[in-house]
Amino acid sequence: MADVLNYNKRKDEQTMIETNTGKRKKEQFTENLREGDIVNDFFAVKIKNPPRAYKRGTWFSLVVTDKTGDIDVKFWGGDNKDRVKRLYDSFKTGEVIQIRLGNVEIYEEKPQISINETTGGIRRCNPKEYDVSDFIPALEEERIKELFDVVKEEMKSVENEQLKDLLTLFFDDSDFVKDYTHSPSAITHHHNYVGGNLEHTVGVIRLCNNICEMYPGINRDLVVTGAILHDVGKLNEYEATAAIDKTSEGKFIGHIVIGDRWIKDKIIELKNKGKDFDLDLENKLCHIILSHHGRYEFGSPRMPKIIEACVVHQADLMDSQVKNFIQKIEESRKNTDEEWAFIWDSDVGMKRQMYLGED
Repeated sequence: MADVLNYNKRKDEQTMIETNTGKRKKEQFTENLREGDIVNDFFAVKIKNPPRAYKRGTWFSLVVTDKTGDIDVKFWGGDNKDRVKRLYDSFKTGEVIQIRLGNVEIYEEKPQISINETTGGIRRCNPKEYDVSDFIPALEEERIKELFDVVKEEMKSVENEQLKDLLTLFFDDSDFVKDYTHSPSAITHHHNYVGGNLEHTVGVIRLCNNICEMYPGINRDLVVTGAILHDVGKLNEYEATAAIDKTSEGKFIGHIVIGDRWIKDKIIELKNKGKDFDLDLENKLCHIILSHHGRYEFGSPRMPKIIEACVVHQADLMDSQVKNFIQKIEESRKNTDEEWAFIWDSDVGMKRQMYLGED
């Protein structure tokens, strides 16, 4: 393994690090980093922001991650902008880098890693050097099984034979089940971990059931089927390697349209097997998928036009927003002992105060 403490370089040479041999477990995790710490460890690249000029040279920023959370990184280069650009281009989002001699600082009440070109460096790592389990947060397999058992019980409760046949066709595929139970729900916003989309789906199902109990006349079979399948497109929208990232299909098309197409393909497959599927039922189910974000500006091709679509949208919104709030609070508690903190809220585009004290 490379010696990260003793390092000599020539004048004007870009700081790089020799490739390690052998797999190494991480020792420095983001949740434990504190102001003044010196960082020498592996991190997965989550977000890259292109190089920019500053008064002393060229710099770029990253967001890196491990299974305990994210942290911002700033690399401060000198006046050789081509050298900084080469370093920036040497690794991609989703890959693992080694940070050498980074300093943990506090910026806008949050820790960040600052790397000076003259003393520290960044190197893209070979997959043989690290253990992927150090980087992707994940639910325990026992918890995933518990959540999937809930989904299976909900499928049994669906009485409409056509909807039941559709769900069976999806879930009789073992590869689909593996992806369904182990996919993240987002990169940063909510449930952004392996199994997160399953956990989110169960939350949406439970909220939908409560709403159906409160308001008679809602087609519960349609709502539950829509809830189970509402984010099925995320299985192809996201990929989890050393970090969660969007696939090309996810970037070009997005999970809402992917899910709609997938359901239509499965219905065609059912019909080819001699099964009936009512066109009106197909339109309503696909409408639920296409409208579950609720508003055009949130990515929905359609706004809800039936009560069942409204129910799934509101349940989806509530579960995602509540979980996002909880994650913001938990993350902020790692960075301060204060009872109150200003936390960035993307919904309002500004920081606002949130209470961090224990109830």
